Amino acid sequence: MMEDKKGIMGGGYFRPEEKPFIDKMNDILLKAQTMYTPQLTDFLNLREQTILNNLINKYDDLFVHYFGGYDNAERVRGIIAPDYFVPKDSDYDISMYEIRYPEKFANLHHGQILGSLTGSGIDRDRFGDIITDGENWQFFVFKSMSDYIENQVKKIGPFKIHLMEKDFQDLLLPKDESTDETINVQSLRLDTIIATVYDLSRQNAKALVDHGKVQINWAVNKNASSFITITDTLSVRGFGRIRINDIMGRSKNNKYILFVNVIKK
Repeated sequence: MMEDKKGIMGGGYFRPEEKPFIDKMNDILLKAQTMYTPQLTDFLNLREQTILNNLINKYDDLFVHYFGGYDNAERVRGIIAPDYFVPKDSDYDISMYEIRYPEKFANLHHGQILGSLTGSGIDRDRFGDIITDGENWQFFVFKSMSDYIENQVKKIGPFKIHLMEKDFQDLLLPKDESTDETINVQSLRLDTIIATVYDLSRQNAKALVDHGKVQINWAVNKNASSFITITDTLSVRGFGRIRINDIMGRSKNNKYILFVNVIKK
């Protein structure tokens, strides 16, 4: 068990369900090395970026560049390339859209927009961040899907909307409603972390997991004893989101010290 925990603390711990993603990245890395040409990934979440960074360390002559449409984007596309290659923004094949909607009558939220995009048949790894300045909304998507998205996404929830493609310089100033917190936890179990952040009993946190209300890195996880690691994002329906930014070792009373970013509903 200690071996597991050491791996978790170092961020080099991989879950069985991450194997298909690891295999896919290994194929892309091999292609970049053998063909000696840049290879573009889908949009990657923070956990996937961590995995790719671990895998690319085995290749001395390859480097990965990330871009998600703006600085410090959470979901980004990677260009895996020989170390001499310097990518331009246009190499990432990303379009930015602004959502025009009846602001007097509608109050859009992230989940609605995400649901409309995935509901129109677009895989989650085909689009990036969804951002707001508190009033207006923008999102990022594969440029190659522009025609499809303009034709398919006409409504969000009950509201008719119009999508306008914008240049990156028209980026909204994203409103950050998250807070950074340091927490001490007895273990790195999923239910323990949820209970600590949202001030719940372990039993109530476990019930949320058991009932499919918790996602790890945007995939439902019903195993309350799952270990959490650096750059994991936990989404808890009805409560908000927790990102594990760092595991900073142990306290004097042997608890794990976690640096987390929290969005509360």
